[in-house]
Amino acid sequence: MVDMDIGSDSWSSFSDWMNQYSNSRNLEHVVCKLVLAASAYFIWQERNNRLFSRSQCSAPQVSEKIKNSVRLRLMGFKFQGQADHKKVMEKWQIPLRALDEDPG
Repeated sequence: MVDMDIGSDSWSSFSDWMNQYSNSRNLEHVVCKLVLAASAYFIWQERNNRLFSRSQCSAPQVSEKIKNSVRLRLMGFKFQGQADHKKVMEKWQIPLRALDEDPG
């Protein structure tokens, strides 16, 4: 659902990508940062649950938590209706009418 365009799946590659794009306001980069942050949070939460609560979720359940968290954050953003924003909204299954509505 994101295209980070990194060379490998190592932590150093993720770290290098974050250092390069940490200040970027490009929507694709913001989405990637949200996915990384949500992934770290929910994977660590799952680790703690397995160690201390003896409860666990399956990998697809954790993945769904990550996607829902990012989707909700994106729904709270105010978009200007640009074409690339619409592509991101469609990719994350956010209704396009959300681009035109002001929640408050």
